[in-house]
Amino acid sequence: MAREPEIVTRYRRLALENDPVAQCKLGDLYRLGYQVKRDMDEAVVWLVRSARQGNKDAIGLLKKMAAEGVDVRRRVDDLPGPRQTAPRIDWGAVPGEPDAAEGGQVAAEAAASPPHHPSTQPPPPAAVLDPRATPLPTVEAETDPLAFGEDDPSPDPDRLRALAGGGDAAAMVALGNAYRLGRGVAADPAEAVRLYSLAAKAGDVRGQYSLAVMYDLGLGTAQSNAHALKWFREAAKQGDAAAQFNLGNMIRQGRGVEASPDVAAKWFRQAADQGDAAALFALATLYESGSGVERDEVQAAELYREAAEHGEAEAQFNLSNMLRQGRGTEADPVEAAVLCRRAAEQGLASAQFNYGLMLLTGTGVDRNDAAAAQWLRRAARAGNPGAQYHLAILLERGQGVPADLVEAHCWLCLAADSGVEAVAGPARRSAEVLAAHLGEAGVAESRRRRAGLLPEAVP
Repeated sequence: MAREPEIVTRYRRLALENDPVAQCKLGDLYRLGYQVKRDMDEAVVWLVRSARQGNKDAIGLLKKMAAEGVDVRRRVDDLPGPRQTAPRIDWGAVPGEPDAAEGGQVAAEAAASPPHHPSTQPPPPAAVLDPRATPLPTVEAETDPLAFGEDDPSPDPDRLRALAGGGDAAAMVALGNAYRLGRGVAADPAEAVRLYSLAAKAGDVRGQYSLAVMYDLGLGTAQSNAHALKWFREAAKQGDAAAQFNLGNMIRQGRGVEASPDVAAKWFRQAADQGDAAALFALATLYESGSGVERDEVQAAELYREAAEHGEAEAQFNLSNMLRQGRGTEADPVEAAVLCRRAAEQGLASAQFNYGLMLLTGTGVDRNDAAAAQWLRRAARAGNPGAQYHLAILLERGQGVPADLVEAHCWLCLAADSGVEAVAGPARRSAEVLAAHLGEAGVAESRRRRAGLLPEAVP
């Protein structure tokens, strides 16, 4: 049963509303194959729509894809709604990124990554530690992935209506999918909910799961934890792994029911036994923390490895940390670096940050300041405060990148405003010192540049 993670759904919803940042992020997910099946056609569609609205990140990605031989000039229809004047895009070659395998130099000091949360909860403060001892974050497993049976790209609504009218639950779900996605019919989430409800009450597991997600996300109906929990439970009892995972997640978080890590662990285990990667990851976090189960780092590492083999970026990142620290498994900094890079390549900002630190310190890889700066910049643009702070240090020193005090001040200001005090405090003090050196004109230029560095984080 195909599933769409909540973060993808959120980006898609905003992208359809013509939000250029969301369009860029959605396109990049398709480009990387992160949380969705890799699809370069879909990537181009969303990146082009974003680029036409002036998004610099989208323009840069399209230029990079063009240099790699991807056809980015195909026809792409615009979505209805206002947008900015389309800029002229230079499709010339894009310089490649530094290869992390090439040589490097001695790195700067490093701080620990703030915990990564795929959920919408803000991360708690990070501790400033030696990079070799960066702690594993308290990771929230991916929540509420959308899964809606068999999505037919070209459904026949009339045929499905006839079958649904005859009591065919599978047709009800398929027709609900068509209304939810606007395929062959005008999009109507409320009608999708009605159809899913009919299928769910008839005992169809796909209808039950789909209805649960609609209640959970408030799509086509009022959001209701109680109703979501009820229908996830019905689907879970029929053995649906995605429902078992989501039910476990709601129980662990105390949404619609009293929080109970031990009950959550039982549902995660059932889904994990079916090979569900998200459940394997969630169960591993419980074993690592000893929440709901007896703490067992060996078991946690084994589960993280299973999930990592399925391509779960968060599992790759956590296993990387355990391998680097020798917790639950024999220390192996080389494998740790490989796994961290795999997670970083999928767009996980905390992994991009940690991999940058590994390149700076030569942990499991050859030291390479230039490559480290590239990865820190990716994480910084994704909003990672630690990466923003350390990138600023490199820019101020001219280490791995050309010295640029104005840009360094930009990143320090963003890190200072992050709310992660372990980073915000030092960043604020450094920004004040640098501001005195730059003067009013330099500070004004820093303020002007900031929106371009991280447009989604600056008013």
